Amino acid sequence: MSGLTPPRALARRTALLALPALFLVSAAAGVAGLLDKDIATAPTAVSDPAAAMDPYGALSGSDQPGPVAPAAGEHRLSQADLDLLARVISAEARGQPFEGQVAVGAVVLNRVESPRFPNTVREVVYAPGQFEVVANGHVNLSPIESAVRAAERAAAGEDPTGGALYFFNPARTGNAFLWSRPLKVIIGDHRFTG
Repeated sequence: MSGLTPPRALARRTALLALPALFLVSAAAGVAGLLDKDIATAPTAVSDPAAAMDPYGALSGSDQPGPVAPAAGEHRLSQADLDLLARVISAEARGQPFEGQVAVGAVVLNRVESPRFPNTVREVVYAPGQFEVVANGHVNLSPIESAVRAAERAAAGEDPTGGALYFFNPARTGNAFLWSRPLKVIIGDHRFTG
């Protein structure tokens, strides 16, 4: 041997060195999901750290295909983000038609994709002044079953709003900014705007 470390061993060493950082990132992302969930549903540890650091198998020489990219319009969300999205939908659109619940989820995800807003569900939801349900604490309540399904549909790419970035109940706000936005669609009691 010439003293060089084989690529697979090097990948494993690199992955093991990065494991503490991976754990910290995973722990930070999962904290909110653990607040109201049983510990049994907590994310599990990565069984192969090298695979976690090399999800496409480029370092292993594997012939197996890597992860499939999300389909157009589909959003790859962590379980914690999906749960947060369901709680926002439940708090904002409880009592609205199912299509309106999906629409509220779509607005959150449209913001994630927009350069005008933060790029994660958590950052969009908790941005100051954006969602009344954050200020009044209703976002912390368990979601209704239809909101969980609506979050899944929105994450799968369903968007009955046609790309709306805002929604509001006209009977409950006189906010000039919201009223000035171009109307995309009305669903239930909410106006969805661009």
